[in-house]
Amino acid sequence: MASNTQRFTLPESTPRSSKTTINIAGVLIYLYGVDELTPKQTQDTAVLFHVHGRTKDYHDAEEIAHELLFQTRQLDTFPKGLVVATMDNRNHGTRAIDKTAVEDWRGGNPKHAQDMLSTMDGIVVDARIVMKFLRSYVEDRFVPTQFIISGMSLGGHTAWNMLADEPRVTAGVIIVGSPNLTDMMAERLHAVESDGSIDAGRWLLSIQTLYRDRDESVAAIEGKEMLIMNGALDKLVPSKYTDPWVEKYSDRNHVEFYVYENTGHYVSFEMIETVTRWVSARLSN
Repeated sequence: MASNTQRFTLPESTPRSSKTTINIAGVLIYLYGVDELTPKQTQDTAVLFHVHGRTKDYHDAEEIAHELLFQTRQLDTFPKGLVVATMDNRNHGTRAIDKTAVEDWRGGNPKHAQDMLSTMDGIVVDARIVMKFLRSYVEDRFVPTQFIISGMSLGGHTAWNMLADEPRVTAGVIIVGSPNLTDMMAERLHAVESDGSIDAGRWLLSIQTLYRDRDESVAAIEGKEMLIMNGALDKLVPSKYTDPWVEKYSDRNHVEFYVYENTGHYVSFEMIETVTRWVSARLSN
C-alpha cells in the first residue's frame, strides 16, 4: 500500500470516470465525469479546470481527475455536480512545436524565463476561452455554474494568475505553485551558474519587469477561496516563496495552506485526499 507522502500514481483499483472530448477554438478539451452526473447535478455543476505541469501533458491531469471524482463520489452524492476539465498546455502534448522551449536553464533553454511566463499567459487565454464558451457546447448535457482552477507546478503558477485575473474563477487549488516567481527564478538562475552569478542575457530587465508585474497582480487577489499545498522537500518551487504571501494576504481571502513533510516537487496521495475534502466542501454549498 502506498504511503500518503509518496508521489501519486493512479491505482489500478480506481474506477475510471467517463471522458468526453470537445473542440473549443481549435483546442481539444477533455471533460471527466459528465456521464456520472445525476439529473439534479446536471443543472448545477462545478467545473474544476486542472492545468498540468511543464514538460507533461493532459494525461497527468487525467489521473488526478479519475481519483478525485472517485473519492468524491465515495463521500456522498452532493447537490452540486463535479466535472474535471483539462487540456494540453501550449507547446505540450499534442500541441508541442518546440521541445527546447519547455525545458529550463539546466535543460539547455536559454529563454526559460520568457518561455515559462509567456506559456502561462497563453494558458490563461485558453482557459478563459473555455470558460466563456463551455456552456454553449455542453448545456444539452450539463450546466456549468462554477469554475474552480487547479494546477501543479507550472499549472500551480498559472492557477495563481487565474485567481488574480479571471472573475469567473471563484476558487483555486494550487499545488507547488509560487506567488513570487521573480525571486524564485532569480534563485534558480543563481543555482545553474557555476560562479553563483546571474547571466544578464538570461534575466533581461524586460522579462524581470514582466515577472514583477505578474507577482504584483497575484498580491492583489481578494475574495477567493484557496487551497495552497507545498512540499517541505521541494527544491524547485520552495515553500519559502509562498509563506510571505500567506502571511500578508490570506486574511483577504479564505485560505487553507499546507506544507507536507517528506514531500518533494510532486502531487502526493495525501494532497489528493486534501483536495477531495476541500472540493467536496464546495459541492455541499
